[in-house]
Amino acid sequence: MKSLAYLFLLSFFFIACSQSATGPSINDNEKSSNSGASSSSDDSDFSSSSIASSADSDDILAQIYEAVNEDGKYTSRDSVAAYLCKFNNLPSNYVSKNDGISLYEAAGNSFSKWNFNPWKVIGVMIGGDKFNNFASDPDYYHPNLPEGKYLEADVDYNGDNRGTKRLVYQDDCVIYYTADHYDTFSLMEF
Repeated sequence: MKSLAYLFLLSFFFIACSQSATGPSINDNEKSSNSGASSSSDDSDFSSSSIASSADSDDILAQIYEAVNEDGKYTSRDSVAAYLCKFNNLPSNYVSKNDGISLYEAAGNSFSKWNFNPWKVIGVMIGGDKFNNFASDPDYYHPNLPEGKYLEADVDYNGDNRGTKRLVYQDDCVIYYTADHYDTFSLMEF
């Protein structure tokens, strides 16, 4: 049974790695008139939930870490976190909020708020903007996250907007995940 799980993982990573170098795959049901990007169900993404559940979670994260490559495009929590740990920056498919707005408007749209899915509409994920967390600024303080200067990145878009899932991160593989738009945070370990 263990060798069957190993073969499954090996074939999954072979397929996923070969697709990640070419960027997002296009699902005919998800083609956008503004770009050819797909949703976060992109086959080049690796996540612990998409890999055989019988494997140890530490081993899975280690395999995801090894599988991400510098020219890959990733959107899932685990693959983006692994990329941050391995290369200390976001994948090339990420742009800042301001750059995302510029791309959206360059495509002939009028921006008023983030009521669209940037991955589907303009082919990018939003990330790299500052996220400071200090008690001295109570309007933006989150007591369940250690104080400090962070950057943030959207992950796992699902639906018609940016959703609520984010990575909040610092250098040296310090990464927190929030699935509920900053209400709770959990430390990710690679």
